[in-house]
Amino acid sequence: MSTKIVAAMAFVALAGAANAETVLVWSTGNNGYGTDDIAGWLQASGRFDSVSYLNQDNGVSLATLNAYDKVLYFSNTSTTQDPTAIGNTLADFADTGKRLVIGTFAWADQGGNTLGGRIMSDGISPFTIAGSSIYSGVTIGSTDGSAFWNGVNAMYGLFHDNVGVASGATLRGSWSDGTPLLATKGNVVAVNLFPDDTFGNVSGDYRQLFTNALDEVPAPGTVGALSIFGLAALRRRR
Repeated sequence: MSTKIVAAMAFVALAGAANAETVLVWSTGNNGYGTDDIAGWLQASGRFDSVSYLNQDNGVSLATLNAYDKVLYFSNTSTTQDPTAIGNTLADFADTGKRLVIGTFAWADQGGNTLGGRIMSDGISPFTIAGSSIYSGVTIGSTDGSAFWNGVNAMYGLFHDNVGVASGATLRGSWSDGTPLLATKGNVVAVNLFPDDTFGNVSGDYRQLFTNALDEVPAPGTVGALSIFGLAALRRRR
């Protein structure tokens, strides 16, 4: 098989992945708040074919998540959640290779709203738990300039977790207080910000950031692998 044919096949594979456009926003401990609103503004972005939402503390199966191409998960208050079961289900979904985005308060160190299970014990989450949540105003401190930041020019947030960067993960941006803001590990993206703006205390281009996190930005190593065939310049830009 010639190099040109192999390159073409690689391009088709990448383009096929970029066409997966069904999203589920799954929250726990957020009943009665804005999980549906998040689905609404993600849908309004025009980047996805359909966006659904589910606020359910427990009993969500891999089959439910796997009906979608991408999942955004975040937690809020600690109610009847089982962090081990939730973390195991998220890990199972991540194992499929589909895009998983995790937001605050998943690393809150506050009890039932804090992730446990394989997503943490197996190092699948790009963030580790470093302490209790941080409630102080922050802005963007630094970024790596990757496509995650396309259209994200300024942002303010209050609710973020005290996290570290997991082994093997790539730090993509930090808050002005030095806390990691966004990191990736394979197909899993961690965003250290609470996405539900019902509670206020967030402004700027945060919706764009979560939209980018869910969209098909090449995973670490993908572009490098394709560059063997002269495709290093291929990158989905919005």
